[in-house]
Amino acid sequence: DYPFPPGFSGHECVGVVEESKSPEFQPGNRVLVIPPKVNAWAECIVVEPEWLIPIPSQVPLEEAVIAQLLGCVIYTCKKLDNILGKRVAIVGQGPAGILFSMLLRQLGARQVIGLDIVDHRLETAAQMGADHTLNVDKDDPVEAVRELTQGYMSDVVIEAVGQEETINLCPDLVRNFGEMVLFGGPNNKVMSFGFEKFLRKQLKTTSTAHTQREAGLTSFRLAMEFIDSGRSDIAPLISHQIPFSDLQCALDLAESRKNGAIKVLIDFG
Repeated sequence: DYPFPPGFSGHECVGVVEESKSPEFQPGNRVLVIPPKVNAWAECIVVEPEWLIPIPSQVPLEEAVIAQLLGCVIYTCKKLDNILGKRVAIVGQGPAGILFSMLLRQLGARQVIGLDIVDHRLETAAQMGADHTLNVDKDDPVEAVRELTQGYMSDVVIEAVGQEETINLCPDLVRNFGEMVLFGGPNNKVMSFGFEKFLRKQLKTTSTAHTQREAGLTSFRLAMEFIDSGRSDIAPLISHQIPFSDLQCALDLAESRKNGAIKVLIDFG
């Protein structure tokens, strides 16, 4: 509810320690911040040391900040059964969906199919791990997935949008006794869902949220290790870096997804 408190609602943040009472961190240390108050858009924030993750010296800040979102994707993948040899469809190829395409390919998925309505996002998804990409505004997604899987359909479908239409698409893309993963944060607290089809297919469902509640922030730390080691090349995800003075431009760009926008970073420096 408006008005929001200062700095709301940022939750993907890197910064430099200005002052510290903790022996773990010194002024000048670069850190990934998991802000418990979701206030990363404030000019300066105060957090306990357990909410900070050191950034290795060779990792650029603009790549380090992606560890927050990658950590959420890793946390979700930990909940899945063995993905080796599975066919996976990912509805939504925004930043999170693309990271799912990348990570599930690395985990041994037989086939990764990315679905979206924005061509440049699908192109980046193909670059980062998707075997096949589908623009659902141009192709019938159900028939296309059926053709790509030779009638088998997907073993796992991941929803990374959070809209009623895309959530209801998922049961159509997955086989009987398959798995549906709900990752996208919904805009509406209540929505309609085609429950009968879901029920008849006897689908296993996994939902995910609140990665920051995981003990030790282990998924975020693992994400930083993946980026540091080069195992996860997330650079293609970063489409724009915009100064804070042009904040409204950055927000409009992220909302419109024009000019090749995928991940839009805001530089407070």
